[in-house]
Amino acid sequence: MGRYTMIFFSELRRGVLAALALVLALLIAVPLPAMAQADGFAPAAFVNGRAISQYELRQRILMMQLFRQPGEIHNLAMQSLIDDALRRDAAKTLDVSVTPEEIKGGMVEFASRANLPVEKFLEALAQGGVDTETLRDFVEAGLLWRAVVRTRFGSSSLISDAEIDRAIAAGAASGGELRVLLAEIVLPSGGEVDAMALAQRLKKTSTSTRTFSMAAQDYSQSATAKAGGVLGWVPVSALPPEAASQIMALKVGEVTDPIVMGGAVQLFQLRDISQSAGDAKGASVVDYARFFAPSGSDLATMARTLDSCDDIYDLARGMAAEAVQRATVPESGLPADLRAAVSRLDPGETAVVPGQGGAASLVMLCSRAPGSEVTPSRADVGGTLVNDKLGLLATGYLEELRSNAIIILK
Repeated sequence: MGRYTMIFFSELRRGVLAALALVLALLIAVPLPAMAQADGFAPAAFVNGRAISQYELRQRILMMQLFRQPGEIHNLAMQSLIDDALRRDAAKTLDVSVTPEEIKGGMVEFASRANLPVEKFLEALAQGGVDTETLRDFVEAGLLWRAVVRTRFGSSSLISDAEIDRAIAAGAASGGELRVLLAEIVLPSGGEVDAMALAQRLKKTSTSTRTFSMAAQDYSQSATAKAGGVLGWVPVSALPPEAASQIMALKVGEVTDPIVMGGAVQLFQLRDISQSAGDAKGASVVDYARFFAPSGSDLATMARTLDSCDDIYDLARGMAAEAVQRATVPESGLPADLRAAVSRLDPGETAVVPGQGGAASLVMLCSRAPGSEVTPSRADVGGTLVNDKLGLLATGYLEELRSNAIIILK
């Protein structure tokens, strides 16, 4: 991948296990709770009818303690297990599986990040009370999820030559942000007309940009109605979570299913996709790492545990692949909120970046260097666009699975 390619690191990528070289020493130092066997298999939670046992929860807590996971371990372990259950459900629905050989390979890769053969690594975990099956299940869930994302969104993430041409012309070398050209139809709920039924009918009949715009003029209650529903160019990072996964799965000209959002039923039509321009010439190039923390995390405390960008990967142990974002881009090409935060940082310093709905992320500046006028290859640009789309689709899909799941905590 090229210099400007955005990479969404998975649990098995470099850095996730950087601290695990200390596992053997930590086994003595870390206090571990006693494992009560009597109620070990009593349910701790149910996810779509599937039980997560107290044993599984305790095992995940033990593993996170050995990995020096910061934050409230019990809640993080529970959320991690819930997400893994949702990933497994998605894999079952799509008839996706991984082979024993692939799982073994994933475990070997996991152990290698701690500079240990897998046998020694498993022995170290066993000394801390963590069973082999606990690591195996964790690795398997991650492999299944990547297979789910490829299966579900592989065709949606394909990038055409025309899209690469537009991205290069729009300044892909500058690290500009992926953006979409959208049109909308907004139908308030609770009126005399059944908004959902109308939205479903309009989706079927709006088979072109012309018919969609006509429908927007006739029915939409948004301020964009007079303009045929055209919203203009929208940065992908600004898309509402409820809509992002659907929008990014569309081909140009297609319309989303009805989306309930903000007391209204909405339809979006994708008109185009491109990359915003930036100014690479003379601009500083920044290498940064960003951690998308679980809701309610104490980011200030987390920041004090970081000495380098590699340490950010430690924060994401046991979390989804999209929890860490790492990129090297011209500073001028960053989204406005991220650019404002990074501009105040020296290498090794951190800042909190506010997000939508109260969510926030932690960003660390790894390095800043003079800009370059080197143009990325078409493969680099295409890879960036694919990674951007897949990362957003995976994040949105997991959010969708959470919102639709029946989750009962005991």
